[in-house]
Amino acid sequence: MLVLTSYLLAPSQVMFDSLVTYFLIMGSAAGALVIGYMVYNVIKYRERGESSNNFTLKPTEHRGSRGALLILSITMSVLAVALFASFQALSLYYHPPHTGPSMTIKVYAFQFGWNFTYPNGYSQVGTLIVPANTTIILNITSKDVMHSLGIPALDVKADAIPGFWNTLWFDVPTPSNFTIQCYELCGAGHAYMIAKLVVLPQAEFYQWYDSLKG
Repeated sequence: MLVLTSYLLAPSQVMFDSLVTYFLIMGSAAGALVIGYMVYNVIKYRERGESSNNFTLKPTEHRGSRGALLILSITMSVLAVALFASFQALSLYYHPPHTGPSMTIKVYAFQFGWNFTYPNGYSQVGTLIVPANTTIILNITSKDVMHSLGIPALDVKADAIPGFWNTLWFDVPTPSNFTIQCYELCGAGHAYMIAKLVVLPQAEFYQWYDSLKG
């Protein structure tokens, strides 16, 4: 899969930008090849009539069959590689890396808000504060109806289903602020089911986090 390197984007953004770029390049190449082959056959196998502006195709059996099979083989190969790249991206999307610092946070969705519970048991509603350069794993469920947690700026999203835990992860390399919102119509207050994601430098985060124990 095509890989784009960046020091400003989260891994999820890099992954999906890479996948989109890959599909764009390979799809354009396959489309140009097929259209080019069609134009080649039209020009090569045409038969001009009395008027130079009109033409008909010469009736020849099995004309261009080898070329058509070649084009079909190339197209199928492109689709197979694209399918493999898609599954590879999805595997990375649902399985957080096991290297580097990480933190697992439980997320309880409810009408109409988000409760974030840290490993030390501290909970807060409406704001998720995490350290930069850290794999943040969110275990997500719902206390009432179905919701869907999404962070549009990071290209991550997972459903919050009553009685079921879903996993979502992200890693933001630089301190930033983002919006968390619900993507599942869950009632009259759905549009206001928004939370804030605050990414702090690691030292600042752990200073805040350690103060919660006192």
